[in-house]
Amino acid sequence: MAIMTPFFSIRGAAAAAALTLCAGAFAQAPMPKLVGEYKLLSSKTVPPSNWGYSKARVSIKQLDDHHLLILLACEWKREPKAVCGDYFYAQWRDDGLYLQDMNTFAMRLYFDPASRKLTIISRGADARQSVRHEVFDATTEPLVDTALVRRMKREQSNADSKENRRVFGPYTKWTYQENRIEFQRQDTAKP
Repeated sequence: MAIMTPFFSIRGAAAAAALTLCAGAFAQAPMPKLVGEYKLLSSKTVPPSNWGYSKARVSIKQLDDHHLLILLACEWKREPKAVCGDYFYAQWRDDGLYLQDMNTFAMRLYFDPASRKLTIISRGADARQSVRHEVFDATTEPLVDTALVRRMKREQSNADSKENRRVFGPYTKWTYQENRIEFQRQDTAKP
């Protein structure tokens, strides 16, 4: 019996090491490839209203192995001169990519890796409580629209703000639990 104990200890240790390596491989799954620029394809509201976008652009940047920065620059159909833009952080974890819990309760993001289309669905704050549905397509075209360039710079500046970091803390310490970015699955079944 004493002869077999070291054998089982070594075997158990090897199995534990293999299990740890496998768990580590799953935990280190690569983040989906959302990084890039996206141009607005369509902006619709239900019920119909003029609170959609006349133009918009999304820029997604990778900050580290687990975090993305999503910048939105836009122009309202109803009030082209009004402020229109936002920024969000997202965190990659074992069970998916989550948006920050702050100020994202009324929106959902969907991404189709095959077509590289990004869809944002958000509840409006207008009197009719309209739901906006924006579809963006990946692009390599440079952003040249002066209003969108200016608004994109403003959102980047807001994201980099030392005052926001002082008040809310670094994005790495934020909570990311409530709102997962959904990935559309490719249909691999053959007819």
